[in-house]
Amino acid sequence: MQTEQRFRELLDRYIAGTCTSQEKAIMEEWFEKGGDMKKADLQLSAEDEALLLNNIHRLQDKTTVPDSLPVHSSKLLRPLSSWRAAAVWMGVLITAGAGIWKAGTIQYAATPAQTAAVFKEIATGKGEIKQVVLPDSSVVLLNAGSTLHYHSDFARHRQVQLSGEALFTVTHDDKHPFTVQTADSLATLVLGTQFNISSYAQGEDIQITVVSGKVQVSKPGSAPDILTRAQAIHYNKASRDYTIQRAVSVESLTSWAKGEWDYENVRFNDLVVLLQNQYGVTLHTRRNPHQLQTNVNVNFNKEQSAREIVEVFCSLTGCRFRIITPAEIEIY
Repeated sequence: MQTEQRFRELLDRYIAGTCTSQEKAIMEEWFEKGGDMKKADLQLSAEDEALLLNNIHRLQDKTTVPDSLPVHSSKLLRPLSSWRAAAVWMGVLITAGAGIWKAGTIQYAATPAQTAAVFKEIATGKGEIKQVVLPDSSVVLLNAGSTLHYHSDFARHRQVQLSGEALFTVTHDDKHPFTVQTADSLATLVLGTQFNISSYAQGEDIQITVVSGKVQVSKPGSAPDILTRAQAIHYNKASRDYTIQRAVSVESLTSWAKGEWDYENVRFNDLVVLLQNQYGVTLHTRRNPHQLQTNVNVNFNKEQSAREIVEVFCSLTGCRFRIITPAEIEIY
C-alpha cells in the first residue's frame, strides 16, 4: 500500500508538471521501459497491476494518444509503439488515479468503483486581494494573480495547492494535518496557526514565513525543517537550494495585505512579479537582470502607478526605462 501510494503521488506530480528533475527521470525511464510494474520503487498492488494489464490488452489496437498528455510526455512516448504508448498511459491513468488539470479543477480518472476527486479552484485577478474561508474555518488571504486549489472533501483531506502568494490562518486539527503544496514539490505541513507563502510562477524564489506558531517544510531528498515565529525559508528555484532566515520582519513580508510592498534590496525580478500581478504590466530589460538590484530597503504602495514604481527603481539602480505600451515597460 505504501509503494502504491508513493507511485500515485509521483505520477500526479509528473502530470501536473511539479515533480523534481530526479522524479521526472524516474518516470520517463519507467515509461521508456514500457511501464514495468516489477520495478521495486514503483510497484502497484497485484489488483491494480492486473487491471492495468487488462487495459493494455483492451486498448492495444487503438492508436490515439490522449489530448491531455503534458508537453514533456513526448519524450517518453517515442520509444513506445503508438498502441503501446496509448495503452500504457491510459491504463496508468485509470489504475493510479492520476491528476488531470482541466477547466479550473483537478479531476482524477478512476475506475467505476472509485469516486472521482475534484479540487476546487479560487483565483484572484490583477491587483485583487481575496479572503477565502475554507470548510474547516481556516482563513486564506489570497494576493493578486494567485490561484488556490483545495480538496472538495476538505474535512478529511486538508490539502491545498498554491500558485502565487497567500497568508494562511489555519484552524488546528491534530487528526487532519493541513498541507500546502507549491512549486518544485515543496510541501508545508502546518503545526501552528499563521504563515505566509510567496510562490509566483514568474518569481525566482519561494519564500515561506511563519507569523505565529510553527510549520514543517519538506523538499524531496532533504530532511524536513521546522520554522517558528519570525523565521522564513528562502528557496531558489534555479539552484534548488534554500536557506533558513531567522528574525525576519514579519510585518514587511506580509505588508501586501495592507496594499504595501516592502523589499529589502529590491531586484529586477521582484518588480517583474509586482507589476505583472498588481498592474498587469509586463516588464523586461536589455540588460543583465541580475545586475539590476538596489542596496536599500524600498517601500511601494498601491497608490503609486506602475510608472512611478519603475521611476523609483531606476533612480536607485542607475538605469533608464521607456513606456512601450500601457501594458509594457522596458528597462535599458
